[in-house]
Amino acid sequence: MQSDRTGQRGVAAALTWLVRVELFVTCMALLLVASALFIDVVAREAFGQGIFGAQKLAVYCNAIAGLLGFAVVVHAGGHLRVSAVDNLFPTTWHPAMSRLGDVVSAALCAMLGWFAVKYVQSSMRLGEVDLLFYAELWPVQLVLPYIFYASSLRYLCFAAYPALRPREAEPQ
Repeated sequence: MQSDRTGQRGVAAALTWLVRVELFVTCMALLLVASALFIDVVAREAFGQGIFGAQKLAVYCNAIAGLLGFAVVVHAGGHLRVSAVDNLFPTTWHPAMSRLGDVVSAALCAMLGWFAVKYVQSSMRLGEVDLLFYAELWPVQLVLPYIFYASSLRYLCFAAYPALRPREAEPQ
């Protein structure tokens, strides 16, 4: 029993660390978006010409920040759920159904992660490059498998330790 609590505390600490890293990267990406666009606008107004690639950099950083938001939302329990199904089953079943939902969500995210890996591998194999920077696209695309596998891991942790599952906000 004590080792189970220790395990839960360890998993909780790991998930907290993971979301902090994700939030840091997200904030840095959004800071780059704002900085690149601000500098580009200032350069246009002051010198009549923007900064080469600033808008494209902002687009990539915004995509990374937005996609990482998926993993952060899963961590915070802000995902969509069909609550109408709750009334079809006795309330005593809800904890088991919640765990089952976490396992199904983990499997779905793992499957999407597998497809994302195939997508990135395809992009690498084809040598897809950005037409402005002539840089390969697959490093930016790596965020896709990451978000799905990280979310799958979170759902598995929620299924294993239901106390870690974030509380859902009450509908208003």
